[in-house]
Amino acid sequence: MLFAVVVITVVVDLVEKIDYFLEKKPPLSEVIFDYYLKLILYYGNMFAPICVFLSVIFFTSQMAQRSELVAILGAGISFYRLLRPYLFVGVGLSVLSFILTGYIVPKATAERIEFEYKYTPKRKISRDRDIHKRVMVDKKAGSEVYVYMTYFDNKRNEAFGFTMSKFTHGKLSEKLTAQKAIWQDSISKWELRDVVIRKITGNTENLQKIIKTDTAFNLSPGDIFIVEQKSETMNTPELVEFIKNEEIRGSEILNDLYIQRYRRFSDPVALIILTIIGYAISSRKSRGGTALQIGLGVVISIVYIALLLAGILFVGDSFPAWIAVWIPNILFFPISLLLLRLAPK
Repeated sequence: MLFAVVVITVVVDLVEKIDYFLEKKPPLSEVIFDYYLKLILYYGNMFAPICVFLSVIFFTSQMAQRSELVAILGAGISFYRLLRPYLFVGVGLSVLSFILTGYIVPKATAERIEFEYKYTPKRKISRDRDIHKRVMVDKKAGSEVYVYMTYFDNKRNEAFGFTMSKFTHGKLSEKLTAQKAIWQDSISKWELRDVVIRKITGNTENLQKIIKTDTAFNLSPGDIFIVEQKSETMNTPELVEFIKNEEIRGSEILNDLYIQRYRRFSDPVALIILTIIGYAISSRKSRGGTALQIGLGVVISIVYIALLLAGILFVGDSFPAWIAVWIPNILFFPISLLLLRLAPK
């Protein structure tokens, strides 16, 4: 079933991109191994919970319609003992999904996106003007440091109209301005030119001018640009560290990062819950046959996805991302236990 879904996805994508491939003529090996193999891995892992759910319904309903479950139960095997191999395989696939999502798929996604940038009209989504970031927070000292850049040249790694402001207990205590800030990759520092430093202490203000100086703060050129699907190209430890830095900077993409982090844990759990539901609703013979049970499974899948998408849409300060991502699992888990309890009756 997963194979069928992946084949459809690849065919649709190929129809969309065939003109670009014919125009730019990428090597066939890159198309197969750098793009479509990575695309299959990405979508295969994404659709795995739903495909496993529908597969469980199809397989179990076939056994029920042929009275094979009746024979097994009549032989003294309990209904819940029959559930054991389903759970065993479900947990195994869940662990596999967690490993793929957290460590393997991100690297594959990064390579696939680079291929798209190279051979398709897809371009990096980024901001290069009016960049404002918080780069340091010291709660004990009550201080915060903000950086502002009027314009950033991504090719030369140069910022123009650079300003760094330090606030202590909500009041401006130091302000540094520079005409230009150049990133020095060899030492991981910024070289500031034509610098003016203002230090404010009470009613006293000290002014200092420096032609050139180096400084370091929690911001690099790679952190300035908001690149499309950036969170999906990081493994789980990298994503957690990236979120910590973005929290300090007060990033506008924090909610997207939270959703990505929580889904890496909720999707594998969903696979187990859907396995239980699939087994419970398809283990009894139905007059409508296998088609009716698969149709019921499709409806449940649609409801599950709709709940997830609806929750994500409402993510904000008053609606945490973890609730939005876990809502389907929180609602469907007690339903799975109820169905499992009622099924033998």
